[in-house]
Amino acid sequence: MSALGSTLLTLADVAKSKDKQIGKVAEVLVQQNPMLNDIPYMEMNEGTIHKEEIRSALPAIYYRKANQAIPASKTTTEERSFTAAHFESKSQIDEAVAKRGGIDRVAYNRWNQAQGHLQAHALEHASLTVYGSPLDNNRKVAGFFDIYSELTPAEPTSKNVIDGGGSGSDLTSILLVCWGERSVFGIYPKGTQAGLKRTDRSKGNSLVQIQALDSAGNAGAFYGYEEQFEIDHGLVVKDYRQAVRVCNIDPALLKSGAAAADLIDLMISALYKVDSLENGTPVFYMNRTVQAFLDKQSLTKLGAGGGITEMNYQGKPILSFRGVPIRRSDTILNTEDEVLDNT
Repeated sequence: MSALGSTLLTLADVAKSKDKQIGKVAEVLVQQNPMLNDIPYMEMNEGTIHKEEIRSALPAIYYRKANQAIPASKTTTEERSFTAAHFESKSQIDEAVAKRGGIDRVAYNRWNQAQGHLQAHALEHASLTVYGSPLDNNRKVAGFFDIYSELTPAEPTSKNVIDGGGSGSDLTSILLVCWGERSVFGIYPKGTQAGLKRTDRSKGNSLVQIQALDSAGNAGAFYGYEEQFEIDHGLVVKDYRQAVRVCNIDPALLKSGAAAADLIDLMISALYKVDSLENGTPVFYMNRTVQAFLDKQSLTKLGAGGGITEMNYQGKPILSFRGVPIRRSDTILNTEDEVLDNT
C-alpha cells in the first residue's frame, strides 16, 4: 500500500504484478522484512545522488496599516544530499545438484537455493534501514537509529526520541514512521529499479561455466547454474518530525513484569510527536518481545484493549494502535545500547 497521496511504489505494489516470479520474490522478501510493505521508493533525481530542498524557516508575517509599506520576506531552505548503498550476492548450483530428482526438478532446486539469498537480502535491507551507519562502514547509508540516536536537547532529532526508562546495554526500541514523499521515503539510483534485482545468468536453465577451487586449492571449473541478486537502498528523512523512536525499553523488565515500561503510554506520546499523521502513512515497528508484551499489557488497560485492535491492512489482519498498524520487525534488537543525553 502506497502512502496516502503518494505516487511512489512499494515492494507490496510490485508483488501485485502479473509476473509470477516477481510476486514470489517479493513475497519471500516481505516475509523476512515487513518494512518492505510500507517503504515508498523514489528514483534519485540526480543520478546516484538525491537532493532535497528542506524548508528551515517560514517567511515573516507583518500587520500593515493603510498607506504603509511592509518589508519583503521569504522562506529559508537548505539543500541536503542523500545517497544509496548497494549490496549483492551470487547464487551458484552445480548441475549435478540441480538435477537431483530428475531434469524436471532443476527449476525447483534452483529456486530453493535462491531463497536463502532472498532471505539474506531481506534481513540485510532491514538491518540497513534500522541500524545502518556510515561510521561503521562507509559503504552503508544512515538508518533510522543512526539519525535518531541522541536525547541531547541541542540535537534537533532528539525532540522525536522518547526515553523508555531503561538503562544498560540490553535494550530495545519501538519505531513509528509516517511514510510519504513529503516526509520519509526510500531512494534508488536513476536508471535502476526499486527493490531486489535478479539477474539470471542461466536463462532457460542453460548451463554456465563456474570457476572454483578443488580440494587441493587448484583452480578449475564445473558446469552449473548462476544468478545474481542486488539491492540499492537509501533512506531520505525529509522531515525528521515525521518519525519517532521510543528507545531504552528494557526487554528483561517486560518479561518479568516488574517496573516494566508502559508501552501504551509511550506509543500515545509517539503519536503526538509526529508533526502530521496526514502527511503520509503511519506504521509502528517493534520486535516480537515488545509486541507480545504490548498485547498482554493492553488486556489490563481500560477501554477496548487500551486502544489495541485488529484491523484489515493490505488484505491481512494485523494489530493496530489507534488505527495505526503495528508490524513485527525482529530486526529491532534486544541488545541496543542506552540512548543518552550527551550534554
